[in-house]
Amino acid sequence: MVYDFYLAGGMRGYKDLNRPMFMLAAKILRKNGFTVWNPAESEETSSLSSFADCMVLDLTAIISSCKGIVLLPGWRDSLGANVEVFVSFAIGNQAYEIILDTNGKELDLAPLNLAQYRLPYKEGETRQFDPHQCGLNSFEPE
Repeated sequence: MVYDFYLAGGMRGYKDLNRPMFMLAAKILRKNGFTVWNPAESEETSSLSSFADCMVLDLTAIISSCKGIVLLPGWRDSLGANVEVFVSFAIGNQAYEIILDTNGKELDLAPLNLAQYRLPYKEGETRQFDPHQCGLNSFEPE
């Protein structure tokens, strides 16, 4: 199955892995006719123990099964979400940030031009990154 969107946001460090926010966003997106790959619903993710294993599963979904990525509030502070955004940018997926209304029952999707971002995906900041000079273990999980 090909999904309209992969749902990305911080999980580690949040109470209940931020599942309530993931579930709310997925519910609203589906109510509006979109198909959503939600990592908080994945039975495979819940059986994985390491950050690396989760990233392999999530990145595989983004690359092979999703046409775009929707970013939850606070995504910029999540290492995993930043990796997911980087991969989405690299493969040409569309990106949107979720803007929830004050009662948390409706949302808007604000298009996000990923080309304006550079690691670590903070507006106005840039830094050089050479993946050939970077060891695989140089990033520590949050």
